[in-house]
Amino acid sequence: MKEITVRTYRPGEEEDIASLLRRCFDTFNKYGLTGEKWLEYAELNSGFKLDGAYVIEVDGRIVSHVQVVEKELRTGLGVAATAGIANVSTDPDYRGRGYATTLMRRVVDDYRGKGYPLSALFTGFASGPQRIYRRIGYTDVVLEERLVAPISDALEGVVEVEGLEVSEAEVKDVKSAAKLYEEEGRGYTGWPKRPESDWMEKLYNRTAYHSFFYTPRVKGDFVVVEEGGELLGYAVTTVPPMEAEALWILEIVYRHGRPDVLQALYNYAVRRASRKGLKIVRAMVPSTPDYSRVFRKFCSQATGGVYMVSLLSLKKLLSIVVGEALPELKGEPVERVKLKLEVGGEEVCLEISGGEVKYCEEAEARLRIPTEVFNKLIFGQISVPDILLSSTVKSEKPLRAVVNALSALVRIKPLHIWPVDHW
Repeated sequence: MKEITVRTYRPGEEEDIASLLRRCFDTFNKYGLTGEKWLEYAELNSGFKLDGAYVIEVDGRIVSHVQVVEKELRTGLGVAATAGIANVSTDPDYRGRGYATTLMRRVVDDYRGKGYPLSALFTGFASGPQRIYRRIGYTDVVLEERLVAPISDALEGVVEVEGLEVSEAEVKDVKSAAKLYEEEGRGYTGWPKRPESDWMEKLYNRTAYHSFFYTPRVKGDFVVVEEGGELLGYAVTTVPPMEAEALWILEIVYRHGRPDVLQALYNYAVRRASRKGLKIVRAMVPSTPDYSRVFRKFCSQATGGVYMVSLLSLKKLLSIVVGEALPELKGEPVERVKLKLEVGGEEVCLEISGGEVKYCEEAEARLRIPTEVFNKLIFGQISVPDILLSSTVKSEKPLRAVVNALSALVRIKPLHIWPVDHW
């Protein structure tokens, strides 16, 4: 009888894990992942913890692996600790025995026990892994897309900007870029919190095009725009090793209200691609009006990926807003509503008013929201009025009051996660 053990990484097993990843993923094989490089991830990614590396051992051999990358993601409720799921892999000789499912269930249980309200992952749409994730509680939030243009089309989008100069990022610029990233991120969901150590290791010392894949930083990869000594924007671009004829715009962030800064950074990136003789420009940018206008010569292209979320604890997630002041809606305070939310079989009763949110015992309105709809709501993929079409509502209060209360509770913002933070 086989001896099967589910546990986390032990020192000395890094090469076994790296070997498994090379066997299961062509990306890691081409990247040349070694045990030493795998250990280095813990130094380069603040959310990558060695005790977040889960394995299944069968008769002394590691045959399945899941890595947790701990993230702080923005949601419509606020910033939530999130267990990012990555590198789900099973040795081809051991597939079909439920090992990946067993590991995933263990991870979900452990991180629910640690108080994490959410777990999230990226995977292929309509794939075998997606079917597994759905069975254990993950739901689809949005399909992944990126923008792409032939270099000739991208150059047509260049519009001259007066008085702004793009220059190479220096170490003194890192804190200012991080501050700008944080400020602009408040208008989005996703958009992970990023500690300064990640800025140094993933953008300044090298160029990361994913949490697990890097190239050496070369001149021009990380640039900034300043005016009067103030950093107003930055861009990160690279030519990835797997697509030598393309420039990837990995990150391009600008001060809100200064689309001229965005245009200047766009001009720089596209002209850089042209100078290098590249044929394609790819951009992973938000689908908001300013970005859409500047990138108007690009076309949207499905990547085949899907972003999925699992709600681990409704109460823990809603605790983010309990005791917090709520914004007014169109300048008017929110009428007090005692609302019981039910999602995934879990119930939480909140008193929502123009002043704050607090727990309550008795409800005046009850709203049962399907988990897949709720997950889309907190990541800005569906509006509050629209969720009522898929939900069950029982209320002593006018429906408008319920909608207003929920609209004050959950702020609808676009979802975006830059490639450097993908896991």
